[in-house]
Amino acid sequence: MRHYPWRALFKGIWRSLVALVVTTAFVIVTGVLAGGPSFTWLAVGIGLSLFAAVPGYLLYRLGAPDHAAGNRVVMLLVLSFASVIGALLVLPVYMSREGVPTDAQVTQVVRAVSKVSEHRFPAYQVSERGTGENLGRLRFLDTEPKVGETVRVRKDPRGWFNVTVADPTGRFTKLAALVVAVLGIAAFFLGAGGHMPD
Repeated sequence: MRHYPWRALFKGIWRSLVALVVTTAFVIVTGVLAGGPSFTWLAVGIGLSLFAAVPGYLLYRLGAPDHAAGNRVVMLLVLSFASVIGALLVLPVYMSREGVPTDAQVTQVVRAVSKVSEHRFPAYQVSERGTGENLGRLRFLDTEPKVGETVRVRKDPRGWFNVTVADPTGRFTKLAALVVAVLGIAAFFLGAGGHMPD
C-alpha cells in the first residue's frame, strides 16, 4: 500500500513560503528604489525587480526533484512577473498610509529623457505653497497643470519616496494588487507541487 507523500508536500509548502517571503523582501527594496525622485530611479527599481524572485527561487529549488524542473521554471516566471508589478505598488500603498497631504505649486514642467517620453509622461516640478520647499517631481497625472497652478499632493515625512498625487491608490493600484495576489497564490501552489514525487 502506497502512503501519501506528506513529507514531500510539507517540504514543498515550507520552501514555497520561504521563496515568497524572500521575494517580497527584495520587491520592497526595489519598490523603494523605484519610488525615487527621478525617472532614472524608476528605471533602476523596475530593472532590479526583474531579478527580485531569483534569491527566493534558488532557496526553493534546493533539494527539489529533477522531474519538477518544468514547475520550477513556471514558478520563477510567475514570481518575476509579480515582482515587477509589486515593486510599482510599494510607492502608492506607502504614500496612501504615511504621506502627508499638502498644497503644492507647479514650478516647472520638467523635460524627460527624450521628446517621446516627455510627450507621454511629463514630470511636474512642485514646491510647497507657503514655505517654497522643493517637493520633487510629480509623474503620471490625469491632468496637465500649468506652471503656477496649485495641486494637492502627498509628501513623505521620512523623505524616502518621491511626492505623489493626493490619492495615489487608484483603480490601477487595486487591480495590480489583485493580480499580484493571484500570481502569488499560483506560485505557492506551483512550488508546493514541485516537491511531490513523480
